[in-house]
Amino acid sequence: MSLVLKVSNLSKSFNHHRVLKGLCINVPEQAVYGFLGNNGAGKSTLVRLLLGLLKADSGQIEINGKAVKPNQIAYKKDIGALIDSPCLYLHLTPFEYLSISCELKSLDKNNIDKVLDLVDMQSHARVKMANFSLGMKQRIGLANALLGNPPLLILDEPTNGLDPIGMQEIRQLLKHLPENTGTTVFLSSHLLDEIQKTATHVGILHDGKMQIESPLDKLLQKQSNSLDIVTDKPQELLNYFNKHNRTVELTPSNRVRLFNIERHECSQINQQIIKADFNLIESRFNQASLEKLFLDLVGESKNVD
Repeated sequence: MSLVLKVSNLSKSFNHHRVLKGLCINVPEQAVYGFLGNNGAGKSTLVRLLLGLLKADSGQIEINGKAVKPNQIAYKKDIGALIDSPCLYLHLTPFEYLSISCELKSLDKNNIDKVLDLVDMQSHARVKMANFSLGMKQRIGLANALLGNPPLLILDEPTNGLDPIGMQEIRQLLKHLPENTGTTVFLSSHLLDEIQKTATHVGILHDGKMQIESPLDKLLQKQSNSLDIVTDKPQELLNYFNKHNRTVELTPSNRVRLFNIERHECSQINQQIIKADFNLIESRFNQASLEKLFLDLVGESKNVD
């Protein structure tokens, strides 16, 4: 497996507070890699380190086989980046704006038509950007990042502030970038649902360390659907299911949680509980999801139990 981004034992501190603690990341070629973490987990710090805007305390970053170091620019030709929202010259048209970028990057202006096609903005190439919606501006920011067809595209919260339609448009664009351009996408976000709909691989950061890194489909296959039962006798119901060889636990909020459940089984289980003379107060099916996995890993599941 060829890696476009490799991070090894990376650490970074601010005022004696360690933000990243021996972080390791492996991003395979042509992946859409979702980098997840709570606000303050260190995601943006890593992005700044990848772009050479900060210096690591220790560890190593390699992008397309080139070491990332402040004050060195050779590797930056292999990167396109969009951090949060793009900074645009709104009195210019997309073609004029991207022409300036081409000059700064020593690129032929023939690149402009290609990237505008990719982001579906060719028909607006000569319209002043002051008239654009937020989603359209985000597409121009992505077009700018894609100039020169970089092997790695680094995005930090690219759907911030977008409405549902704008989020869907950006999501579809990112999903198909690897197959359309060969570009690998590194997508830093705290929006779990968006990552689940977009990414092929995920890495979950918590407390400055990587908690898990895996192809998304394999990760979700390991998760179990569950059924939460609320009754006035939770311990007795737990014992009942244990006697019937069910995989079951009692949650901190005294819900009886059955694992390895399919949705069509719920009705039958509810009837079984009632026939066994338990008072069924509530029954809730939990679909396996990236959100549940994330909350379990970072110890927050008690807040949503």
